[in-house]
Amino acid sequence: MNDTTLTVLGFRAGRPDADSACSGYLVEHAGSTVLVDCGPGIVTELVSRGLEHRLDGVVLTHLHQDHMFDVVPLAFTRLLTKTPPARIPLWAPEDSIGTLAALDEWVAVPTDPVVGRPLATAFDIRPLERDGRTEVAVADGITLTAFEARHAVPSASLRFALGDRTLAFSSDTGWCDGVLAAATGADVFVCEATYLDADPAMLSEHGHLTAELTGKLAAAAGVGRLVVSHLLGYDDAESFEAARAAAGAVPVTAARAGLVVPVRAAR
Repeated sequence: MNDTTLTVLGFRAGRPDADSACSGYLVEHAGSTVLVDCGPGIVTELVSRGLEHRLDGVVLTHLHQDHMFDVVPLAFTRLLTKTPPARIPLWAPEDSIGTLAALDEWVAVPTDPVVGRPLATAFDIRPLERDGRTEVAVADGITLTAFEARHAVPSASLRFALGDRTLAFSSDTGWCDGVLAAATGADVFVCEATYLDADPAMLSEHGHLTAELTGKLAAAAGVGRLVVSHLLGYDDAESFEAARAAAGAVPVTAARAGLVVPVRAAR
């Protein structure tokens, strides 16, 4: 039995819909469970699986709402229970920590000591250095290296070392050295494919990928498997096919809510 898995809790870009929550993924290895991103709808997915109190850490790739808004209800869910669990680490890009502190003040309930500072009480908030060198032990048996992605706000492409296996996430990004380095040689690569077609200026200035670019990036990085994610819902089937056609020999899996992908060494 493979004890190293990726579970897609949600993959929608922008907003949840009837098919899926926004971005949220579970990384499970050797008994540890880490949540990557926590967009709208993800806490419901966690609670439905009985996992809201069983996380060992949370990593936010960036602070756009479709990747992090449910971190607030996750904090309240962990705190408003008979026996609140211990704080767990929460990492976010190093230059976004102040934004989380401001959010914590905004959502605080100062008349209730349990949730007077919900984020700081539920989480040990830590800066994620996106230098492509610093290795972070995020849980037992799981280490992480973050790279600078190309997006409208500070964004981190992620590379997880899981024993002899590697799992990478693009985050939201345009094509750049950081995402290519994070993905190179990864056994599984979860990559955004926000647009089927887009104006080049939109791709470069806002920082996203087309489905075709997603497939080309996976091929250039030599990944073992591409998981196509972060879709708006307008043209999912066409986006999956465009990514598959561009990925060459790389196997391609279409993200869906509840998908479980074993992370196996591809070589």
